[in-house]
Amino acid sequence: MWVHCMLRSGLLCATLSLAIAKHKPSRLSFIQPCHSRELLSQAVDNFYVKAAWLKATIPEDRVKNIRLLKKKTKKLFMKNCRFQEQLLSFFMEDVFGQLQLQTGKEIDFVEDFHGLRQKLSHCISCAAPAREVIIITRMKRTFYGIGNKGIYKAISELDILLSWIKELLENIQ
Repeated sequence: MWVHCMLRSGLLCATLSLAIAKHKPSRLSFIQPCHSRELLSQAVDNFYVKAAWLKATIPEDRVKNIRLLKKKTKKLFMKNCRFQEQLLSFFMEDVFGQLQLQTGKEIDFVEDFHGLRQKLSHCISCAAPAREVIIITRMKRTFYGIGNKGIYKAISELDILLSWIKELLENIQ
């Protein structure tokens, strides 16, 4: 059992490393144009379907008295590009990094999410990253504080994050 768990953890680390390396921006990435809002919006719509599938593959979120994505978090997400990047990084590194990927579809989902994150970063210019925003620090504390249930909580809230991204895209000039 322990060996099986270690092998799966190793596979997860290898997969995330490949996904990040595959999508890591090259030195010429600053030249890449921003994708159209319509294409990004369609990608988010497709993620709703993929997120629903992913939610169906994990245990139900039974932690009803805790939310990771709160209303004041949304306000900050809509205004602060550094916070946007940190929140998407939280999902990519902390949530999906803790998820034990078992199928090719799950791996594809993580790679596609990383791709969407990269496309968004091309469209939303932001100064160099600063310290971690305090709300992200609290969110991580809550996420890790509830153990494995944090993964289920975060994935159950993916549709909230996707709706924020969709609204953000609608507000981009």
